[in-house]
Amino acid sequence: MIKGCEPVKQAQKDKIRRRHAREWVGQFMRPEIGPLILVMVIAAVMTGFALAQPYLTKLLIDDGLMRGNMDRVVQFAVLIIIMALIVFVVSGINRWLYVGLSGRILFRLREDVFQRLMMLSPDFFGRWRTGDIVSRLDGDVAEVQRFSTDSLLAVVNGSLALIGSIAIMLWLSPQLTLIAFALLPLQILFLRLMRPRVEQSSRDLREKSATLSSFLIERLESVKVIQAMSGAEQEQARLRGLNRSYLHDLLRLQVVNHVTGGVPGMLTSIATAMVFIVGGYHVTDGTATLGTLIAFSAYMGRATGPVQSFLGLYVAYQRAMVSLIRVRALRRHKVPVKDPSTPKEIGDRARGHIILDQVGFYHDKAQQQGIRDVCLDIKAGEKILITGPSGGGKSTLIDLLHRHYDPLMGSITLDGVSYKEIALKELRRIIAVVDQNTILFRGTVRDNITYGVPGASMDQVIVAAQAARIDDFIQSLPAGYDTVIGERGAQLSGGQKQRLSIARALLMDPKVLILDEATSALDNETEVEFQEMLDQFFERRTRIIISHHVGAIGNLDRIFSLRDGQLTEVTP
Repeated sequence: MIKGCEPVKQAQKDKIRRRHAREWVGQFMRPEIGPLILVMVIAAVMTGFALAQPYLTKLLIDDGLMRGNMDRVVQFAVLIIIMALIVFVVSGINRWLYVGLSGRILFRLREDVFQRLMMLSPDFFGRWRTGDIVSRLDGDVAEVQRFSTDSLLAVVNGSLALIGSIAIMLWLSPQLTLIAFALLPLQILFLRLMRPRVEQSSRDLREKSATLSSFLIERLESVKVIQAMSGAEQEQARLRGLNRSYLHDLLRLQVVNHVTGGVPGMLTSIATAMVFIVGGYHVTDGTATLGTLIAFSAYMGRATGPVQSFLGLYVAYQRAMVSLIRVRALRRHKVPVKDPSTPKEIGDRARGHIILDQVGFYHDKAQQQGIRDVCLDIKAGEKILITGPSGGGKSTLIDLLHRHYDPLMGSITLDGVSYKEIALKELRRIIAVVDQNTILFRGTVRDNITYGVPGASMDQVIVAAQAARIDDFIQSLPAGYDTVIGERGAQLSGGQKQRLSIARALLMDPKVLILDEATSALDNETEVEFQEMLDQFFERRTRIIISHHVGAIGNLDRIFSLRDGQLTEVTP
């Protein structure tokens, strides 16, 4: 590779990423064009009112005070007050309207990314740190929102104020106008030179924030293990190290922000001082009036204010683009499993007949970890057991049956219809999975049981809970089914959490029930009772049981062993 080509290619990639990020945000802005135009029109009118105030001050001084005409002083003073009140009220309303529409735009962005995340495979969440994802959805989206909330309105107001102020300044004194903006090119050049530092510092800080969030989330979820292993002190030391690293990057960013904002401000102050020196000279020699100098200084403040805002927005834009690209990185991940464009509806014809034909799937193609050449015909209403050692491919098989992935080879059908032709929502209504890693949400017991069927009646909930042998426990709780359980059901035992998850699956009334070590937290006696309940409740439903406890499961139609990715039937 030719020396010097790599930086050029990287710059081109960055440019493309920025353009794609802006186009992505643009699709969320288009529905708000109408309200956005209204806000811009109101802003333009308010800027016009604001621009008139310094000139009224000039008239008040030159035509009123300097000539001793108090009537004119009072008239102009009252007019200035009225206009100030109008600007204050209407601009406040306009600000409220703008923040509302910018909030809707950015919340749609967050919702779009969240929706995308809900469609990604388990592999994605295995590779990405939870703290990093949360940092992007929360901190980075907030950074983009802060910029978008202030930027567009500031640009419109600032542009109109700048153009109007410069026009009036040129009319009042072309010489002073030239002095006022003589150092502007130097300010712009300085900020362009500082842009790479701003981007890098912002990116480093966002990465450190994600690392810190990941650390806290992981440790808070593992408190019991940390306590059991007496690891609190070493985790505290790691947190101190992460905090020091974060503080180092934070202070570096503060220095960069201070320099990028302070140097242009200092140059503006120098230009302002020169204007007063030259303008004061003209006032003392009688070639300009005091009112003209005061009005000019006011317009200069209104002109340099937007200039400083634009320069500040330039820096803020660099930070916002870093965050926007980080957020969009989540959105760019391909969805491995998609709904068919024209799905075939099974509906009431669902029976639970599943056929796997020469199915193969590998998480790691190099090592071929997964399953291969799996042929399995599960008849409707059949009860089968799949056993085998850890790492043999059982979890992969379940993920394929619930269509978290599509097979790399072979095909799967449900009641004669290809998996790829069935809408995901219908497929997962027909097939329910109860996992050994029970997931419960913060909320009431009823909320957790009805999660898959939000509109279920109380009678249906109770029936499902009774079938899962958990109703008596729920009734003993302070608020019964309305009792709020803690984060991830932390207030419940392992067995209670599993029973709730089973009740949740039973309420869905699936045609196929997959139990992945779902009774691992139950004692032998309770497990036997539970299996008898399943036989009664799912007598004519398909049941696929993944378990190491073969002895506790009776009335099996067939038994299979899954080892090293290959499925074989076991003769009883």
